[in-house]
Amino acid sequence: MSEPGGSMAAKGCIVVSFLGALAVITVAAAMFLLSSGDERSTKSVAGPVTDGSPTLGPKEVGVQRTAAPGAALARIKARGRLLVAMDTGEPPLSGTPPMFFVDAQGGRDGFDYALARKIADAAGVSDVELVHVAYSGAEDRLVDPSAGADVLISGYSPTETDGIAWSKPYLEYGLCLVVTARSGVQTTADLFGKKVGIFDDDAAAEDVRKLVKGYTAMTRMENGYWDALARGDFDAFIYDYPYAAAEIAGWYAANPAKAGAFRIAQYNLTDSTYAVGVRAGEADLLDLVDRTIDTWRGSDGYAQAVKRYLKGGEAAVITDVAARKVKVKPGDTLSGIANRELGGTARWKEVWELNKSRFPNPHLIEVGDEVVLPAG
Repeated sequence: MSEPGGSMAAKGCIVVSFLGALAVITVAAAMFLLSSGDERSTKSVAGPVTDGSPTLGPKEVGVQRTAAPGAALARIKARGRLLVAMDTGEPPLSGTPPMFFVDAQGGRDGFDYALARKIADAAGVSDVELVHVAYSGAEDRLVDPSAGADVLISGYSPTETDGIAWSKPYLEYGLCLVVTARSGVQTTADLFGKKVGIFDDDAAAEDVRKLVKGYTAMTRMENGYWDALARGDFDAFIYDYPYAAAEIAGWYAANPAKAGAFRIAQYNLTDSTYAVGVRAGEADLLDLVDRTIDTWRGSDGYAQAVKRYLKGGEAAVITDVAARKVKVKPGDTLSGIANRELGGTARWKEVWELNKSRFPNPHLIEVGDEVVLPAG
C-alpha cells in the first residue's frame, strides 16, 4: 500500500494536470469563438476620432460589451463633454431641421440638440460635442467604442441592432401624407391607382406598403423630393412629420413664388417613436438618459419645446361634415377641452384618437382650429 502522503501527492499531480488541460481547452474555445463565433461582419471606422485618440483599424461591429458599473458616466465626466452621434446635414453642420440646425447667430439648436444638452447637464458636463455621421451609418458608429460617441440622437426609431440599447421614447411621431395644394387626395385611400414617393428608408417602404393599397409606383428618394412632388413626378410624398413640416418651410423660403404649393392631408399614419441609442452594457448611461427624458417630458418645458420646434403643419380638413366639433379657445389643451365638453380631463385620449390624423401632435393644436369630439 502506498503511504498516505504519497497518495495525496499523486492526487495533487492529477488535479494540477486536469486543471492545466481545462485551462488550455477554455482558452482555445474562447479564441475560436472570437475568431468565428456567429460570423458577425467587421467594418472600418473612417476619419479621425473626435476626442483626439488615433484612428484605429477595423473593429468588430455588433458585439455587446459589458462595461464596469458606472464606467460610462465616469468616462464622460473625465472627458468633460458628451459626444453625440448625429446626422447634422450635408455638408456637416448645415442642419437637419427641426431636430438640428444652426440659428441666425451661429448657435446650435433643434429638438434633438435640446435633448442632448439636457443629458449633458444631467451627466454633470457642460459641453456637447457633435460627432457628424451620415444617418445610414450612425448605428455602426455608436456600436464601435473607438468611434468617439457616447449616445446616438438623430431622429432614430428603435431597431433590433445588436450592440445598441434604446432609451424610453422622447417623441411620438407618425408618417404624414403630403400632396400639392390643388390635389384632390384627402387620405391614403385616395392613392389607389396613383404614384407615391417616400424617403429612401426600408422601414418607411414597409409601412407604406401596408398603408397604401393599389398604388402604381413607389419612388424612393433622399434628396429633391419636394421639387419632384411639385413637378408631378408622383401624386403624394409620405414622410416623417417633424422633418416634413420644417423642410417644406425651407423649400418655400428657397422658392418664394411657390409658397403654399403643398398641403399635409393626413398626419400620424403610423405610431412611431424616436429614442436615444446607447451602447449595450452601459446601463449607467442608459439609466441617466431615461431619467432625463422622464423629467423633461413631465415638465412644462417639453410642451413648449414641441410647439417651438415642431409646429408648421396646418390642421387637415374634417372629412366627416356631420361630426361633432368645437373650436379651440386661447389657453385650451386637449385635456381642458375634454374636461369642459366631456366632463373629465382623462377623456383627452378619446379626443386625440378622433383627431390624430388631422394634427401632428397633441401639443400642436392652435387657437381657432376645429377639434372633433365623440358623438353624443
